[in-house]
Amino acid sequence: MTLKKEFRVISVLVSMILMNLPAFAQPDMTGKPIVLDVNSIHWTLNKTKGDGGMVNEYSWNFATYGPDFEFYWPSDEYLSNMLYQIFSPIMLSDQGLIDTAGIRHSKFVEPSQPISSAATDWTLERRRYRPPNVIVDGVKLNPQYNWQVDRTLPADEVAEFNDLIPLYGMRAHVTLYAFSNPELSNIVIWKVTLAFTGEVALPKTHITTRLPDQTISMWWPFSISFGPTMGGYDQVYGGYPVESENVLDDWMKMKSNLVTDDPRDSLYIAYYYASYLSGLAGAPTYPNGSQDASFNPDRTTGHIYSPQVPGYSLLYAPVSVQNSGDNVAQPYSMMHASIALNLWQSGQNFRNVYVGTESADKFPPDPVTAGLGLEKGPMRFVTAGPYDLTKNAAAGRYDSVTFVYVIASGATPYEVADSIGKAWFKGQITDAQKDSFLLTTGKDSLMNSIDRAYWAWDQISHGRPIPAAPPPPDINVESGPDRITVHWSYPDPTYFNNAVTGVDDWAAWKVYRKKGGYYVDDPYDIQTNNLGATWQLVYETHNRSDTAFVDSTVTRGVDYYYAVSAVNNGTQNHGLDPGVGLESSWYATRTSVAAASYKAGLSVSGQVRVVPNPYSVAAGALNFSGTPNKLLFVNLPYKCTLAVYTETGDLITRWQHIGTADDTWDQKTTSNQYVTSGIYILAVTDAQGVSGQNLSDQFVKFVIVR
Repeated sequence: MTLKKEFRVISVLVSMILMNLPAFAQPDMTGKPIVLDVNSIHWTLNKTKGDGGMVNEYSWNFATYGPDFEFYWPSDEYLSNMLYQIFSPIMLSDQGLIDTAGIRHSKFVEPSQPISSAATDWTLERRRYRPPNVIVDGVKLNPQYNWQVDRTLPADEVAEFNDLIPLYGMRAHVTLYAFSNPELSNIVIWKVTLAFTGEVALPKTHITTRLPDQTISMWWPFSISFGPTMGGYDQVYGGYPVESENVLDDWMKMKSNLVTDDPRDSLYIAYYYASYLSGLAGAPTYPNGSQDASFNPDRTTGHIYSPQVPGYSLLYAPVSVQNSGDNVAQPYSMMHASIALNLWQSGQNFRNVYVGTESADKFPPDPVTAGLGLEKGPMRFVTAGPYDLTKNAAAGRYDSVTFVYVIASGATPYEVADSIGKAWFKGQITDAQKDSFLLTTGKDSLMNSIDRAYWAWDQISHGRPIPAAPPPPDINVESGPDRITVHWSYPDPTYFNNAVTGVDDWAAWKVYRKKGGYYVDDPYDIQTNNLGATWQLVYETHNRSDTAFVDSTVTRGVDYYYAVSAVNNGTQNHGLDPGVGLESSWYATRTSVAAASYKAGLSVSGQVRVVPNPYSVAAGALNFSGTPNKLLFVNLPYKCTLAVYTETGDLITRWQHIGTADDTWDQKTTSNQYVTSGIYILAVTDAQGVSGQNLSDQFVKFVIVR
């Protein structure tokens, strides 16, 4: 496994990248966000959200910040949002480096300088296909895609960014690979090249001063620190922690089962999992008498909210600057650190936290973090090095080194984790049995994903293709009378051809549906006793011109979400599962706005009803799945004015209605406040039938109990 050496000064670094890209695919010099969402991962990298550049995003990513600053996996589950923090503190040998004033600094041990603060210069995102258009009832849900499309890419998405680390005069050029292929749906390959250019400021600042020519010796400690999952913590502890306070990190190693040509002796994997830490404030006592909150069981059912075991691994590190062969003896160390104790209060020996001193310290024995107690932001550093890099401007020499990592997440399957949690909740298995099963199966899942990623990188690095799943189609969902219709299509016939081989290998369309709330375990589903409702396959066709599905098995007033995927016949799949058909990511076509069936507006008066009446919050499952505060007004005229009054005649809200026999009200006033318990009156006035004939006013009394 080899990589071409890269010697780049900044002008060369940028110009070479631009020359190797199609004319239409230019970086964005404002550094706008990169989104990885071609598969079951939704990951946003946004330099404006961090204290550093994108290569060293050392700021806090809370679940409450919303989807623009999150790592979701699996991205259809409500509580799958994981905190992630990227740390990359360059470590120098004792010789240090010489600054722009000619002063030599050894070790860089100052507490204010351990984290290699970076600044993002530019970003770039390219995809094989533009994201599909998703439309519900005439409204386009996804934003316009303004990045570039290139069918020749080695992955379904290739995203890049370039950071400057001015303290060390280093450039970091990162390339990310993401795949729609379901065999690789939960991994991202992260390739980073560090170039010793000597720059101390971005070109846009017009500062041309550089570090003097010299040779430095450095280690590269890299950490993706995960918190699986922030949402699960909130459910168990009733709030969000400052930083992953119920997470432990550890490491393991494995030999690849998939890569046979020049494989590494072992893959070293850093991983994280939600674990109960002794003394954690607010830890609950469950009805079964246990205080074991590992993997975040629900307080009332035992449902497991945090079965994820995310992690990352080094796939490639060069022997030296001069020898780009893969050094299978790397990583140099697998150190444990914490934010509070090691990052911000580093002191004179902080380098040893990231590098280690003796062999016993470099690879702490498993499980290194057991019994450590409360920590903030545990991290596992995969450190490579040391490497000697030379900057010699006169000779045009700017040494660089390249490293390749995989970032992935494993987990116990949803249904299995749910059954394990509920069995523990009922006292049928012990704390130790629950924790051991979830951790073991999660680690096995992670190792399988890491191995597949290693295979994918082996393919890319040798110029071999990775079998391509078909692209997802555009989707258009329309609410209708007692039905919901789903349409889909490809923008042009070339979408039927395999992106790698060019062969038409299309085999089927599949339509999926989620009833109730948008997410699996959505709060609305929990409130309406719809817990566990998942996405279900509702239609499949092998006729490519059959591009519509009429869903007549829907219930009026209930919300439904849809997704459509394409499947190929497997003849072009020469990968991990040869001959098996590959399915496009249905995550890409999910409708984030609900559709609901209705009855066409009436041309007669006197039939309006309110459902349910009376309404009671305590009714739970008797209310509408996914939207527990919904009131449904049925048998409405084709056109009318709807108004809700209190029993004493005070106006609550008013709006115009046209078209359907149904309409809904969320029990909120015009000032967006929920109404209180009481008797209310629905006034249906200014009514007309389909032909425009005037209809009598109607008044319906209904009761709300909150």
